[in-house]
Amino acid sequence: MCDPAVSSLLTQTLCAHGGRLGLRELQEYIGLSALQLRDTLSAAGPGRFLVVEGGSEVLAVTDVRVCVLKECDGCERLNIHWCFCVFSCSSCKYSHDIMNAENKKVLKNHDLSGLSENELQVLLLQNDAFFLPDTCHFYNKKGHQCVQQNNCNMLHVCRHFLKGKCKFPRCIMSHNLLDGHTLRVLETGGIDGKTASNFQAIYDYKHMEFNREQKKGNSGLKHDFEFDRGRNFTGIKELKTTSQMMESMLHVPPSKVLFIQSSHAGPRSTVPVQSQDQLPTGAGDKDKGKKDSSSDKASKDNKKDNCDEICVFYVWKYCKNKDKCQSVHYHLPYKWEIHDGLSWHELSTMEEIEKAYCDPKNSSLPSRNINFQTMTCCSSLVRRLSTPSSVTKPTFVLTTQWIWYWKNNQDRWIEYGEREEGNSMTSPSSAIIENLYQADPCAIVPFQAGQHQYELNFKEMTQTNTTFKTQRQVCRRPKFVSSEDVQKIKTGSQRDSSIPNQTCPSHWDASALPDFGYKAVVISNVTSEYNRIKQQFHQTMKNYSILKIQRIQNPSLWKVFQWQKEKMKRENGGKEVEEKLLFHGTDVTSMKTICTQNFDWRICGSNGTNYGKGSYFAKDACYSHTYCPATLQGHLMFVARVLVGDYVKGNAAYVRPPHKCADQLRFYDSCVDNELSPSVFVVFEKHQIYPEYIIEYKE
Repeated sequence: MCDPAVSSLLTQTLCAHGGRLGLRELQEYIGLSALQLRDTLSAAGPGRFLVVEGGSEVLAVTDVRVCVLKECDGCERLNIHWCFCVFSCSSCKYSHDIMNAENKKVLKNHDLSGLSENELQVLLLQNDAFFLPDTCHFYNKKGHQCVQQNNCNMLHVCRHFLKGKCKFPRCIMSHNLLDGHTLRVLETGGIDGKTASNFQAIYDYKHMEFNREQKKGNSGLKHDFEFDRGRNFTGIKELKTTSQMMESMLHVPPSKVLFIQSSHAGPRSTVPVQSQDQLPTGAGDKDKGKKDSSSDKASKDNKKDNCDEICVFYVWKYCKNKDKCQSVHYHLPYKWEIHDGLSWHELSTMEEIEKAYCDPKNSSLPSRNINFQTMTCCSSLVRRLSTPSSVTKPTFVLTTQWIWYWKNNQDRWIEYGEREEGNSMTSPSSAIIENLYQADPCAIVPFQAGQHQYELNFKEMTQTNTTFKTQRQVCRRPKFVSSEDVQKIKTGSQRDSSIPNQTCPSHWDASALPDFGYKAVVISNVTSEYNRIKQQFHQTMKNYSILKIQRIQNPSLWKVFQWQKEKMKRENGGKEVEEKLLFHGTDVTSMKTICTQNFDWRICGSNGTNYGKGSYFAKDACYSHTYCPATLQGHLMFVARVLVGDYVKGNAAYVRPPHKCADQLRFYDSCVDNELSPSVFVVFEKHQIYPEYIIEYKE
């Protein structure tokens, strides 16, 4: 399996040059050796990169397709209108936003997140028949005659061929997109000759593969692959010459590569041939079905090669998943690796590389020939694995604290949130920017610093003054942590600065403080703690009696809650954040999940969406009671400690609180039903909540 990062880079390079490049050109653009490129293309396979023209050119291939429905509730396809790739139509009422959340998810699943809109257009146009003009209905009927002939504005091409499912090796209908009439129709429809040529090559290969599968039980390559005269596709070329040509360029073993030559290039064509590993009959079948332990190991190695995240449990102490863990196990929160064309290998002097990388002044490490801009070492790719960002897992130690910088007029890197010398203006902090980056790595975020308005472009890594259009470079680098620092943090002699030193409340039962998860402690009915909750409950629930109140002791969630509280306080200029004890009604099945993982409306559901898609809490217990189904023992209701902060009236469409002002980096903290006298609060960020008590009661 080819590494996703390498595949993405190759696809991006090909699509930036029209979807197709010569092998030597591609090798020069990406800086891989001939051997590395050979191994990479072979590992990725023709489903990602198709070698054509006798082994001298490569095309970018993808199985991503566009959803054909005008309205779709979500699928595995891209939801954009067809004219996104073909025409520029600003008046179109359908979506052209290929970078919306749903489409980004699809692109990420196919390792295409790094491609620009123009590159995606190239890739889709040469792979998805959806963008082609319609095939002529009359031409595809029996007789294959269209009375309009060359005046027809539809394709005179076999419609099954364009679906990759033509069953006839000797199909009497045309499979040629490059003849005069068909090419003219394509160009009228916005498809140029180069794109048509690329599409032709890809679908020639699909046709051959489809027929090979159809004839799998037979000696498939003994068929006569003669097509109609319009194709100039008259037979099979000897593969010896083609294989030797490819070997001389990239040293590719002939048995490992599939070749196809486009029909428009000449009178004869090379078709895909099965490798020795793929022959349907022969010695290879003897061992069919036998378990290969080496393949299991290779599968595990491939999973690790495709993972770029270090397991936080392992680097801290111990990972219970052991070999089944999806993350990389390593003793440091970072790891530098080099790619040899097939797999990734650890680099030596790891700490030296990491220290250099953490300094934004360094764009390279000359002593090791490492370029941090291109992430290469000589002609080989390098990568940095790390633990998750500290803003995504605030409860964990040894996460990666990312720091954001911008470059001033003196070419000095200034950390965001820090005052530049001689300048009283402050910009948003690295933590705020990192949160936004994690939410959308391709976003363009407007913000205000002093009297100036700026735009921060994550994809281009630039900061632009919207008034004067001056542009600054932006850089994101991790905070350096040495191996000695790691040991000190693990032994407790040094604390990870990204985690607040917040102990559990003094009134908690010290004998019930688990390392993971929670303990439910029954509160004595003679304590002030019990009476405070009882009084608040009975303000609107006088006809119900409390059976017991349990305190939820979850140290991990408590630390996150305190971390969030401090963060909100800093963002509020040092002022205390408004905090309330509120009620929440839910069913018994969600109780353990909430106590362990906190409230999350995406998992536990949300009772009502009138004021936004979040977790709902009420000032009055009677409101929450309507969402508490009865059990044999009675009813269960949560009392949560909630950081409501600054709130605003909600809206059913909200998935987060709205912006406070023109500065789009600052949001309200929660939404309410009524700003003057709120009784219902909606919280979108679960770290603002701590599930503190469970009340068991009956009528």
